[in-house]
Amino acid sequence: MPSSLSHVVVLTDDLDAMLRFLDEVARIRVVNRYETEAEDVHALFGWPLEHSRARGAFVGEGPGSLDLLEIPEPLRGSVQPGARLLAVVNRDTKAAAAQAAEAGFGVRGPFDTTSAMGQPMSMIEVIAGGVPFELVQFG
Repeated sequence: MPSSLSHVVVLTDDLDAMLRFLDEVARIRVVNRYETEAEDVHALFGWPLEHSRARGAFVGEGPGSLDLLEIPEPLRGSVQPGARLLAVVNRDTKAAAAQAAEAGFGVRGPFDTTSAMGQPMSMIEVIAGGVPFELVQFG
């Protein structure tokens, strides 16, 4: 079972500036750059489909890494930069979704997609104490 956060999904209005800071100043290595599928981001964040394709990058390795996602230009100002999801790896997102809903937490999903590393993944969003979590299952 997981014992810590896997990663934090962070929205940014300038991916290149954030990557430059993390690399040159914070000394955290970029692991993987990627581009999202519009349908996936639309389903997860509710962004208009025509503005849902976005650039991203996974930075750092292991627990505590960052999954950076650039806010598309037309959405800047209406979508705020900052931490968006606290991600925890889960072995069974469907069971976790049922358990969270039964416990009275807000649940969205599951969303089935491909991870930034190219493997299949399923995720659910659970709101606990006003904070959005992403329970993610790889494979």
